[in-house]
Amino acid sequence: MLQLTSQAAFEQHLHRDIAHRYIAHFAGCWLQSHFQPIYYRSGGVFGYEALLRVHDAAGQALRPDLFLAGLPLAQQVDADRLSRVIHLRNFAASSEACCLSLNLLPQTVLHEARYGGNFELLLQRLGVLGLDTGRVVLEVVEYEVEQGEAALSQALRNASAAGFGIAVDDFGAMAAGHGRVCALRPDIIKIDRSLLLDYMHGDGGRLARLLQLGWEIGSRMLVAGIETEAQYRAMTELGVELYQGFYLGMPDFLPVRREL
Repeated sequence: MLQLTSQAAFEQHLHRDIAHRYIAHFAGCWLQSHFQPIYYRSGGVFGYEALLRVHDAAGQALRPDLFLAGLPLAQQVDADRLSRVIHLRNFAASSEACCLSLNLLPQTVLHEARYGGNFELLLQRLGVLGLDTGRVVLEVVEYEVEQGEAALSQALRNASAAGFGIAVDDFGAMAAGHGRVCALRPDIIKIDRSLLLDYMHGDGGRLARLLQLGWEIGSRMLVAGIETEAQYRAMTELGVELYQGFYLGMPDFLPVRREL
């Protein structure tokens, strides 16, 4: 059973660090926000992807995916929603004028669709924080869209209708077709890094086909995992619009420019 069913319940888990950033305490661990920049081909900042960082009581870093997987299902949803809260507050406190991409567990998306209609609770929170819905991108991986519940695609369509951007990550990691993703027509498609590596080793056919597929359905194409200048230059020559990776910018805190 979900524990975080009210604003007061969320607030009990929230704290501030010495830099006034929001952090959360949940299941005996501390949750933090890091943000990795996403760049346009021109070099300007398109936005940031919010990334969860987890530390146990002793300060030892834990892999976020393993932390979440070790929780009961209802607590996974609670932890995911709590992570979203600190990401949104920290991003709003930074006063950045670009987009924010939020990675969501599929079960969280389904919960929001059932519990909040067209993401009513999230919409209300964005209003309080002064964030425009169109600047918030909800991101899920392709495997979950293609192989998960059909209700997930409908929930994402509801989110899109409510004004959120939709992104599909790890596109091309599956050998199977991309029918549900194509039907969803996400705003952003993030190419799986394996296709970038294949391209750099001389096998670029599949990457070219998937880029063309994304452009045909009207999605903005993003290549993640850029770790060298050569990779970056190769992708710009293909006409890719958006870029992310350690070569361009490491995940880090955003500065606090206003108090919430």
